[in-house]
Amino acid sequence: MKNVIAQTLTMCLLMGFTIAQAQSSEKILAQLSEKAKTYTTVYAEYSSQLVDKANDVDIRQTGKAYVKGEKYMLELGDYTMISDGESVWTYEKAANDCYIDYLEDIGDGSLSPSRMFTIWEDGFKHELKGEAKTNGKAAWWINLYPTNPAEKNFHTIQLFVDKDKMEVIQFIVKGREGNDIVYTIDAFQPNKEVSDGQFKFNPKNYPGVNLIDNRI
Repeated sequence: MKNVIAQTLTMCLLMGFTIAQAQSSEKILAQLSEKAKTYTTVYAEYSSQLVDKANDVDIRQTGKAYVKGEKYMLELGDYTMISDGESVWTYEKAANDCYIDYLEDIGDGSLSPSRMFTIWEDGFKHELKGEAKTNGKAAWWINLYPTNPAEKNFHTIQLFVDKDKMEVIQFIVKGREGNDIVYTIDAFQPNKEVSDGQFKFNPKNYPGVNLIDNRI
């Protein structure tokens, strides 16, 4: 009988802990979403690291991102990606080529830069894993799991939120093939003045550029 009671109490405690976790992750993400609503624009400087241990790959780059609603401009290494919310221009500096695609035709919309700071709002379940230390900062660690995992090339996004500022400071995309991408936010500035012209590719700024329009 004592064993039954002990097991029952243990189960109750575990259930209570799980519920508390769900409520806590929901509360944290709700605060982040509420804060994001006050941003007219976002400017961020970040570093990325692609790790594929199976193939001995470790690529590190730094970049900048400007986001305004569904529009964005992303600079990463030799690449620049610009979107006006409908089309995407992908410029490769080394080749001086620019590929033009419809936004809906490329990549995974859930990982679009325009959703960088609200990614959890649609298409994910979430779980609070606890507290963590990220770049010397105390952070909440929340896992995001896609609700339709078969449609994604990743199984988990580990989200780290600065406990003091309540801002995303790092997220790690865990790939299905064992390749992980770590994004670390090095600088974050909301409501920075950004002109709409910055979200259109202007060939005049890239002399001799070869335009490859995949929309036709």
